[in-house]
Amino acid sequence: MQGSSGAEISTGMARRISVFDWSTTALGEKATWPQSLKTAVDIMLGCGFPAALWAGDRSVTLYNDAYAALLNGRDDLGGAGLGALEPASAPLASAIEESWRGKALTFEDQPLLFPGEQSADGRRFTLSCSPVRDEVGAVAAVLVILSETTERAHAGQSLNLMVAELQHRVRNILAVIRSIVSRSAETSDTVEDLSAHLDGRLAALARTQVLLTRSPGAGVDLESLIRDELLAQVADEDRIVIEGPEVLLHPKAAEVMTLAVHELATNATKYGALATALGHIDIGWTVGEGGWIDFKWRESGVKVAAAAPRRVGFGSVLVEQRVPYELMGTGALAFAPGGVQCEISFPLTPIPSVLQSDARER
Repeated sequence: MQGSSGAEISTGMARRISVFDWSTTALGEKATWPQSLKTAVDIMLGCGFPAALWAGDRSVTLYNDAYAALLNGRDDLGGAGLGALEPASAPLASAIEESWRGKALTFEDQPLLFPGEQSADGRRFTLSCSPVRDEVGAVAAVLVILSETTERAHAGQSLNLMVAELQHRVRNILAVIRSIVSRSAETSDTVEDLSAHLDGRLAALARTQVLLTRSPGAGVDLESLIRDELLAQVADEDRIVIEGPEVLLHPKAAEVMTLAVHELATNATKYGALATALGHIDIGWTVGEGGWIDFKWRESGVKVAAAAPRRVGFGSVLVEQRVPYELMGTGALAFAPGGVQCEISFPLTPIPSVLQSDARER
């Protein structure tokens, strides 16, 4: 669990997971968990729906507060197997098994019987089952998110779009995590570098996911996103100017911009404008005709621009490659005299990217 995740501090299950003696389970001490598992737990805890995670070879159980409420006081934390879902029908068990093989599936209108309930005839759930991959790409856990569909079944009102969107978001975020891990490994010289890079990048991504899952459909405010990332870097706000109209970012744009601002802030803190007493950062954006946003990050006061990296790093790839492919926009990053100059433009209306997991082939 990331130290920056509000979920870890504010919810009961987050506290329980934090203090639980995991050395008694197949997962081992929490300090030894891979970063991919810690991030999956962060996302699960921030999810607004009941969610459970079965991790490791013995399917050790973790879950959030909403799922705990379904257990009616029973404690499945740290147990092996599927716990409350163990008595579920054969098709559900088959769906979860498929997720262990790497497939993301949705299982609709499944009757489930939770502890203390006599009959599940009138209570149904739709489940989204997604694999969680570790740092080498192997499936290390399965994340299951539940949405009760009882009212839909009785009243004929469909929640399919909501569940499909949630499944799509979980599937895509796991793909993003895998990309971050892979690229971070390519650009890290030591294990310590890799650990530090992953911790910061995945923590930034987790912060965005908590906002998205707690306010589905509302979008993420760009200015708040920028200030949160600068605060996470302990930046001196007196030397930073932020100007721009109110803008709400759709989920994919929020993910990409969070990572971009994180990389820019990290570089500024270590090597750029915030690493020198004379440095200054101007951050601004405008929205033009057609709903395109033009975001600019300008550093000044950096004496030596020769500190540009000797190789293409994660930040450059993110701005110059992921923005065009994932946001259908443009991105440029330059180490100019005086400091880093970055410009990112993309349409505020979401357009299916070529990397979207369910996008049609072109």
